[in-house]
Amino acid sequence: MNKNIFLPLALFFTASFASAQQEPVELIKETITEPQVEFHIRFLASDELQGRDVGSPGIQIAARYIADYFISHNVRPLESLGSYFQEVPLEKTTAHQDGTLRLGKHEYTLANDFLPLAGENAQLSGPVVYLNYGTEEELEKAKVEGKIVLLKAGLPGEDSPQAWFSAARQKRQLLTEKGAKALIELYNHPQLEWSRLQRYLGGEEMGLAERGAEGTTIPHLWLLDVDNQKLEQLSKSKKLNGQIELSGKEVSSIPAHNVLGFIEGTNPELKDEYLLLAAHFDHEGTTSGAAGADTIYNGARDNAVGVAAVLMAAKYFNLYPPERSIIFAAWTAEEKGLLGSAWYAQHPAVPLEQTVFNLNIDGAGYNDTTKVTIIGLGRTTADEALKTAVNAFGLEAIPDPVPQQNLFDRSDNVNFARKGIPAPTFSPGFTAFDAEVLKYYHQVIDNPETLDFDYLTNYCRAYTLAVQKIAAAAEAPYWIEGDKYEEAAEILYSE
Repeated sequence: MNKNIFLPLALFFTASFASAQQEPVELIKETITEPQVEFHIRFLASDELQGRDVGSPGIQIAARYIADYFISHNVRPLESLGSYFQEVPLEKTTAHQDGTLRLGKHEYTLANDFLPLAGENAQLSGPVVYLNYGTEEELEKAKVEGKIVLLKAGLPGEDSPQAWFSAARQKRQLLTEKGAKALIELYNHPQLEWSRLQRYLGGEEMGLAERGAEGTTIPHLWLLDVDNQKLEQLSKSKKLNGQIELSGKEVSSIPAHNVLGFIEGTNPELKDEYLLLAAHFDHEGTTSGAAGADTIYNGARDNAVGVAAVLMAAKYFNLYPPERSIIFAAWTAEEKGLLGSAWYAQHPAVPLEQTVFNLNIDGAGYNDTTKVTIIGLGRTTADEALKTAVNAFGLEAIPDPVPQQNLFDRSDNVNFARKGIPAPTFSPGFTAFDAEVLKYYHQVIDNPETLDFDYLTNYCRAYTLAVQKIAAAAEAPYWIEGDKYEEAAEILYSE
């Protein structure tokens, strides 16, 4: 027998064993290189994609680019979707032009007194029932069929504007399913002035197409009540009838898709648990300007950097498969109100109770290239993995430097945190919302030419190492005891 035949095999197994013994840090450095990181960012933030606005040809090109990268790196489509694309039903609406609201003897006018959040043109009347905040428990017990439901806006303990909008969607969805005629919420949020709401809700708006049993959602109004006088008047009325008239609204559908794929875990005991790696890939599109002026919101920082990091992680885990399974996601319509991730959270391709961690990427930019800012550091048991991974590439992990801005609840991760999934956001390093950050945030000068690609390469590497550590951990991360999302997690993971 020719003994030389074993030499290539011996060399192969020796090389494989050596590779397996290499530290993940070295493997990640070999796999994730600066030219590749730069290529992804330059492509996604190029002028040719015209700012990746939802419904535009540019965002469709970006979606195809991400899906093709998944294909070329053996990231498989999720079986329940049947492809890399999850349709997200979006609608663009023009505001109602005319409207009146009558509650008992009180009459209110559109814009000055009330603003519609949702619903078609309508002319309806019916008895009014007051149900405090309209928590799930309150609404589940209430008999609301055929009635106009009056509530306080928001939920107890929730004080961010984003939380109020999210709570409004949840209430509206449940009341639509229960057969209510309309929903009116008394609005008095101190941080979001009525004049700003008038501008926001008075023009064109994009949102999820919310459909009830008869193909439409119920009218949903916010009624201004800064001093709670209306609450005092209306909640005490034993018999109260209401009338709503709304007209002039126009609705059109907008094509939109999330892009998703997965790599199956190798550990038989852990592969049914999924990590969700995610970044939004939409941005603000274009604006008008003088001839020769830059009119494209390229969105290099926000969020081509995040998508590049997810793609680089996909490349690494194709070569070195994780122990837990990983879903790679690019969300649409984040800039329109976290809509793509909200749709996935409501219609997951894998049951949410099997999704044990979401490491989101988003950010306004960076002002410190020695750091990674982790929005949610200190809130989950993943802290040590996150810090160690960041330190391995010469960077420092720091927590949210501006907690008063409530950034945790202002990105896609919050749609999963509210369901109970531990979900921090892994952001480029910033220590304040200073002039350096605001110079680029949602500005036309946020171009690839202004980026530090050496720093961003190490940032992407740190992200992948953090995921590798969490995927291999004996126990999945969990919320720190007492976190406001811990109760949701107990419900989710007890099912």
